[in-house]
Amino acid sequence: MLKLVSGHFVKNEAHCIKMMLDSIRLYIKDNYFLIDDTTTDNTKEILDSMGCHTKYFTFENFGKTWNTLLYWLKGKSDWTFVISPDECITSDFGEMFEPLLAEIHESKVDGVWFPRRHWEDLEMKREYTKQNWYPDWQLRLLRNDFPRIHLIHYVHEWPAGLRQQIRIERDLHHFNMYWKPRIEYDFDKMNRLYSSLQQKQNQDGGWDIWPNDM
Repeated sequence: MLKLVSGHFVKNEAHCIKMMLDSIRLYIKDNYFLIDDTTTDNTKEILDSMGCHTKYFTFENFGKTWNTLLYWLKGKSDWTFVISPDECITSDFGEMFEPLLAEIHESKVDGVWFPRRHWEDLEMKREYTKQNWYPDWQLRLLRNDFPRIHLIHYVHEWPAGLRQQIRIERDLHHFNMYWKPRIEYDFDKMNRLYSSLQQKQNQDGGWDIWPNDM
């Protein structure tokens, strides 16, 4: 059977990460999370209690963070499912993994995109539609073949090295519109971070995307 793991990087996600893990644990046994070393809540304790693999990292830019994760996962699985801490999947999504991977593994498909719905409540009764985001396609299933497959750019990161990509119409569910009003979220700080990373990328070409220990 093909090996599938999940992975992402997190910072102060104690309010939502258990919900995400509960949604995938029947389908994915090994979960790997890079924890931002400026995290101040008990994200790590929750991840550890649920049997996840964790390690700290220092954030420099998004491309480098993603590649640090992919470098860590190299050799640990055939495929990686990327899921954000404020997302979840339903059973029809999880049950799709095994037949989908069996179908595409011997092909040239290296990445699979899924549509994502945004919700204002945890019961998925009030969909956020003001911005008309749906289907909001997300690349979330990657063949584990770093460094051929890697991420580029400091901000608005983008995959490189993929041979073929496909789309599967099976929804991811995103609850950022539920969580953001309930936690301290500094939009101005995020905008400044994105702007500074974009400026740095414009200045130096955005080549600092590799883990330091490669």
